[in-house]
Formats: sequence, structure tokens, C-alpha cells
Amino acid sequence: MDRTIQELTWEHNAIIDSSSDGLFVCDGQGKILRVNPASERINHATAEQLVGKDYLDVAKEGLVILPSAALEAIKKKEQVTLLQENRFGRKLMSTATPVFDDRNKLIRVVVSERDITEIDRLQRELEEQQAIGDQFRHQFLELQQTRLQTSKIIAESPGMIKTIKQALKLSKVDSTVLILGESGVGKGLIADLIHQNSHRSDHPIIKLNCGAIPESLIEAELFGYEKGAFTGAVGNKPGHLEIADGGTIFLDEIAELPPASQVKLLHFMEDGLITRLGSTQSHHIDVRVLAATNRNLQQMVEQGQFRTDLYYRLSVIPLHIPALRERKECLLPLIRSYIDHFSARTEKPKRLTATAIDTLTNYSYPGNVRELMNICERLVVMSDSQLIDTNDLPQAVISEISAHPEDDLENWPTEMSMAQIIETVERNVLLAAAKRYRKQQEIATGLKMSQPTVARKLQKYRISSQFGRNKS
Repeated sequence: MDRTIQELTWEHNAIIDSSSDGLFVCDGQGKILRVNPASERINHATAEQLVGKDYLDVAKEGLVILPSAALEAIKKKEQVTLLQENRFGRKLMSTATPVFDDRNKLIRVVVSERDITEIDRLQRELEEQQAIGDQFRHQFLELQQTRLQTSKIIAESPGMIKTIKQALKLSKVDSTVLILGESGVGKGLIADLIHQNSHRSDHPIIKLNCGAIPESLIEAELFGYEKGAFTGAVGNKPGHLEIADGGTIFLDEIAELPPASQVKLLHFMEDGLITRLGSTQSHHIDVRVLAATNRNLQQMVEQGQFRTDLYYRLSVIPLHIPALRERKECLLPLIRSYIDHFSARTEKPKRLTATAIDTLTNYSYPGNVRELMNICERLVVMSDSQLIDTNDLPQAVISEISAHPEDDLENWPTEMSMAQIIETVERNVLLAAAKRYRKQQEIATGLKMSQPTVARKLQKYRISSQFGRNKS
């Protein structure tokens, strides 16, 4: 028995000491109990200088860095990951995992430290090389961004690139354009693109959401009114069409325009004349009309809900914007762009783990780009650590991916490597197994794996909290 214990102790020590990652252990009060050689190298401090001392005391001596993942884990009683830079300029990723006894008392904190300086440098170099290699492919994107100036449209998929090319072509003429697409795909941005590249760009583009204005006021907003035209009309007011004179008017949600206003808009599009409410005088204005809807106007015409003559006036040139789920190549650039944007705006530098990126790029985004933007803002604002992982993602995203793990086998971003694809599939299988079985040993038996391997992989993919909720 003594020999067996000695062998197990030797094996345990050999594993810890041979780890290339830094490992150190604290008790529940923050006193350092053990440090392996890799942690000594990373912190440039010996075990003799650290073991037996309180973490804050050795931090004051400059031997370890603050903030501390270990102290944060003790405070929050949950796993904490921090991206840090030590006093020698090395970038570290520290993950502190709390350990509890049978009475749920915190007794240990195990901290894994990884020097990611070289990994980070190589990743940056790889991204730079990929950017150089894709320079020709991105020339069109850079050109459109230069033209847009303040607005940024990311087009990487063939369908979206085709849409942008068509929009730029339409900007050179004055034809009426009906922009079609689901809610949140960016119909307003395409309208901006058409206007800003047209000969009307020195004049305003005026936007009116037909679905956001009460039916009784829409006509007054479009055509303006004279004093006394209705109760509350205390002065003369030009309508949106007048304000847009010489420029462009963008009528969003055109399908919501009430029948009376449909008649007046049709007359304006035929002769260019407007008459304010309460006035008998008409005058001519020069305005280009862009309209947009997420509804099937042709079907509404057949059902008598929209005027046939106005429909044909508006749909001189229909322009369809693909849904985000149809432009998979755009997902990764969009995610990185929004994460960087909100990080800069909130002055909170954040980065996504590879697993989080895999999950986000496999989500269907029923709300399209608007939903993606909102998710990215939420992640930047609400995540506690600099590294955003899958446990920070909205439940709707995680639930959808967990419910359809097989989708990952057919659709994955072209930027993903084989290793990332394999990790994504493995994670989804473990998620499904954690729902099906109640114990780690049952998962191991079901997947024909050892229980320690299951435990390690659950921790790797941050599935431990979800598993814990299922466990009896």
C-alpha cells in the first residue's frame, strides 16, 4: 500500500512538473501552496520565493502580477480567465479554477498560465500574410469603404459582392430602386451607398420609415402642410419630399404606406408635383425615390393590399440583399469588425476564443446583421474577462448550435482550419452527451472514452457549468 501511494505521488508530481504550462495552487485564502517549473520560468521567480506566501505579498514584491486570476476566482467562486502582460513584456493567458469540498467550501484554486507571446505574434503574422494574399480579393471592399467614408459595408460572399456591384451601377442613374431583403440585412446602408456615389451626393438623403409613423400623420410627413390644415398645424412645414429636393428620399417599410398616401405618392412619381396639406398650389421638385421592404409586395398586390400601379412604379429596378445566413464568408470579418468597434468605443479591449468564433459563425442570425451587431455589443459590454468564450454567448446562440450539431459538418467558414472544425464537432458531441447523461462516467461509457479524458475535455470546452446543472 505504501509503495502504491509513493508511485501515485511520484506520478502526480511528474505530471505537474513536466507540464509546459505554468501551474500553481493556492488555498482558499490566496496562499500559494505549489508552483511547477514552467510557472517559475514564466514569472521569473523560484518556488522558494513563492510557496507558503500570500499572493498579494509576493505581488507587492513584484514577483507576480496583478490583477490575479486566482484572487478573482476566490472572490467570484467561479472559473476566471485573464489576458495579461507580465513585467517582462510577455503576454500570458491565466485560467483559475476553484476547487470545493463536499460542503461546497472553497479549499483550492488551481491556476494554469500559458505564455501566448509567440502564439499571438504568429497569429498576427498569419493574419497579415492572409491579408496580403487576399489583397486582390479585398480591393473591391476597400474601394467601396473609401467611397462610403463613414459607412462600412463588408462584402466577402459572392452574393453580397454582386449586390454591391449592382448598387454602385445604379448610383450612376436616376431610376427608382426597390430594395428587398429581410429585416436587419442593411437596406438603409445600401440606400446610403447608392446616394453617396450618385451625382446627388451633394444634396441630402432623407429617410422616412413608413411603418413608424401613425397613418393619420404619414401624408403630412411626406408632403408637408400649411398652417391650419388640421388641428395642431400651427405653422407651415415642408414635407420630407421637399426637404430632399435635389437629393434622394428613402422610403423604408414602403409596404406599410396607407392606401390614401399610396395614391398621392404615385401621382408625385408620375409628374414630380407636390401639394402641401391645406394648400391648393402645387410645385415641382426633383427627388430620386429609393424604397425598401421586407414583405412580398407582389403577393400584397394580388391580395389587394397594395396598389398595382404604384408597385410597378417602385419596382423599376428591384435590388435584393441576401440574408446573413446566405453570406457565410462575411460572418468572420463582420464579427471581428464589430468586436473591435465596440471595444474601442467602450475602451475595453476584448477578444474571442476560437470556440466562441466557431459558435458565432455557425449561428443562423434570424435578425441578420442587426442581431449580429447587438450580440457583439452585448459581449463586449457584459463579459467580465478580456477573453470572450462560449459561456459568454447568448443562450439563443448556444441552444441553436447545440440542437443542430450536424449542421457544422456541412457549413463552416472557409477561414476555419481542419483542427478548428474537428474541435467544433467534438464540442458539439460533448454538449449533446452532457444533456443525455447525468454523470461524467456515463458520458465516458457512452462515448467509449476514459472518465479523466471526458473531464478534461468538458473543462477545455467550458461545458463544466452546464454539465453541473444536469448532474444529480
